[in-house]
Amino acid sequence: MTVEIPTTMRAAVYRPGSLNPVIEHHFPVPQPGPGQVLLKIAACGACHSDVLLLTEALIDDRTYILGHEISGYPVKFGDGVAGIEEGQLYVVHVIVPCAKSTSGLPPIEESDGIGRDGGYAEYIVVDQRQLVPAPQGLAPEVAALAGDSLITVFNAVHNVAGLRPGTKKRVLIYGVGGLGHQALQLVKSYGATVFAVDYKKAARELALELGAERALSLSEITSETTAGTFTVDIVIDFVANEQSFSLAKAATKGNAQDFSAPASKIVLVGVSADGLPLSSAEIIEFNTQVLPTCYGSVDDLRNSLQLLADGIVKPVVHTAPLEKVDEVINALRASAVLGRRVIVPGLRE
Repeated sequence: MTVEIPTTMRAAVYRPGSLNPVIEHHFPVPQPGPGQVLLKIAACGACHSDVLLLTEALIDDRTYILGHEISGYPVKFGDGVAGIEEGQLYVVHVIVPCAKSTSGLPPIEESDGIGRDGGYAEYIVVDQRQLVPAPQGLAPEVAALAGDSLITVFNAVHNVAGLRPGTKKRVLIYGVGGLGHQALQLVKSYGATVFAVDYKKAARELALELGAERALSLSEITSETTAGTFTVDIVIDFVANEQSFSLAKAATKGNAQDFSAPASKIVLVGVSADGLPLSSAEIIEFNTQVLPTCYGSVDDLRNSLQLLADGIVKPVVHTAPLEKVDEVINALRASAVLGRRVIVPGLRE
């Protein structure tokens, strides 16, 4: 089937110094080269990484289309592409395979939507090796979440924290946002006793709805960790600022009495501009591992899609048209988003 492809498209472009992406209505539609595929974008999740870029917390002097949580349908193929089917929904693993760094940046900062043109647009060109088929029946705006938020959650919970089905661990999810509410569901499905902390009442209520044993306010966790009445084995920190890290350390100190027992773990997933209060003596004396993590592998993406297909993780999703990307970004800035916001280019106001 021949699909008519325009020569220009709408796109939300990052330009250095701008606090919001710039909507351009005549951005050139890219053409696939050898081994590449042109996708018509079905959905692209909004992320706090976009906020960091737009507030210059991460310095970036490049110009490109934002958006890195992408699902879409193939509409044009470069030479040598095999095994990619028209009509099939795919999710993009945004790390470009074998990408050669020209600036000394890590791969995640030379990926689709962070350094390279991303998914806040109508079309994107990707390497065929970046594409993972979505299970039948998954809505594009749900499948897209496997491409960033859920792949990051799966890597943090399964690979870094080392949790497995049947666990009896006590786990604290710090920050019940776009990633944290998915992590809570995955950890709960593994059998852990799950606690949550968030300063927002609505987020705490959502945590309880999703199966948290308790959902603590900042004053509650501060009081209880100071008194030594609240301890956990693992903290998965989706905020990673000075306050959250200090409280995570306090919540895991109670497990330091027996050095023959496994170490407590603090898994850092969030990104902030804060310097974290950490001393080697502290983590040695309290038998604590501090484990940073970022993103995940293509296999993690496949596992994430299966979690969505099986209904083990049921994300809270709110969609918005491309023209509303500024409103979505500003809502993220204000921490006014419950669940995950997803840009749908085909959605009209």
